[in-house]
Amino acid sequence: MLKTEQQIEYKNIDLKELFGQLQEIKNGAFTGSLKLKLDENPSFQFLFRLGHLSIPSSSNSTEKWCRNLKLFCPKLNDSHFQSLVLEKDLRQQYNILVKLLGQGLIERQQLADGIASVNREVLFDVIQLCQIGNHQLSYRIITDDPNSKIISILPVVEITSILKQALQEWKKWQNEGLASYSPNLFPIIKKPELLQKQSLSKPQSLIISLINGIESLRNLAITSNLEIATVTKYLLPLVKLGVIEFSPVPIPRKSDISHIGNNSSISTSPEKKFLIACVDDSPVACQALEKVICSQGYSFVGIQDGLKALALFLKNKPNLIFLDLMMPIINGYELCAQIRKTPSLKNVPVVILTGRDGLVDRMRAKMVGSTDFLSKPVGEKDLLNVIDKYVINT
Repeated sequence: MLKTEQQIEYKNIDLKELFGQLQEIKNGAFTGSLKLKLDENPSFQFLFRLGHLSIPSSSNSTEKWCRNLKLFCPKLNDSHFQSLVLEKDLRQQYNILVKLLGQGLIERQQLADGIASVNREVLFDVIQLCQIGNHQLSYRIITDDPNSKIISILPVVEITSILKQALQEWKKWQNEGLASYSPNLFPIIKKPELLQKQSLSKPQSLIISLINGIESLRNLAITSNLEIATVTKYLLPLVKLGVIEFSPVPIPRKSDISHIGNNSSISTSPEKKFLIACVDDSPVACQALEKVICSQGYSFVGIQDGLKALALFLKNKPNLIFLDLMMPIINGYELCAQIRKTPSLKNVPVVILTGRDGLVDRMRAKMVGSTDFLSKPVGEKDLLNVIDKYVINT
């Protein structure tokens, strides 16, 4: 029989006992919530309906939700993700998901897959925090959780298989020698000048080009189409050199990199009036393009926030646009399609930049109206050839 905490808010429990408690929740067809706390760390909350898992909540649950919904729900666009990111109230987030489900923008199986993936990540976090330190785990069972009403509309997943998968992922993470590193960490480029002196492999260059201070290791793994362990191991040598730092919280680019900041200033040259724009959430990639472009005497505008790109294009009227394919909130495909729907921009050459140089990517880029395609990291010779082709001849 499950015990409900009335006098004591949280009760101490070890990891093995927690697994037993989860099994008891399943067998007892429990409806309500289980709250976990590790020392003073923010709590984790798991919601159950008849012994099955629904949506979990943790300190970084919004980031987890956006990542997994992008992965499993292709019909959603940037405005849907924005509404989830901006909404801090847990119940309102549930209501948004219910609305999207009712509109047919999310299929029930897609949402179930997303729920399973987020729960797996949260359970991994709990397991890791318990294993790598002397953290005291405590719990509380809530049988009258008001969120139970809203989750009755959402799909649920089986707890045993999710827990088994989380344990397998943790074991693999340990075997890779990564036990002390959370996959929720945010890589930050600390010394870009030292980074430029490093001899990087192609996968390392790809990963570095995607770092923007607001993408976690988990996000970078999806964007680069690599395993999380692989991404982390590629970055570790640079962490040891002090070139890159792992932060527990997202840290946007420093404001002194003005040409790629959210306010996006323009580097100009009096000799030539051609303006070349680059939309890329990576400071290293944008700096590399600016160096070559400005050395040729062209004006340059760098934009790190894809949501602001269209307005800046309308204001500054670029002659050529370089567009990163993989960006948070709005990707290169979506932004290119918006450019082609804008009368004053529809004839501007758009060159897609991506580390995923596959036939499918090229075909999809052409379908949304891209003019050309360059693989990252972009070589100086290839960049100048594109400029010659699309700017000098305009």
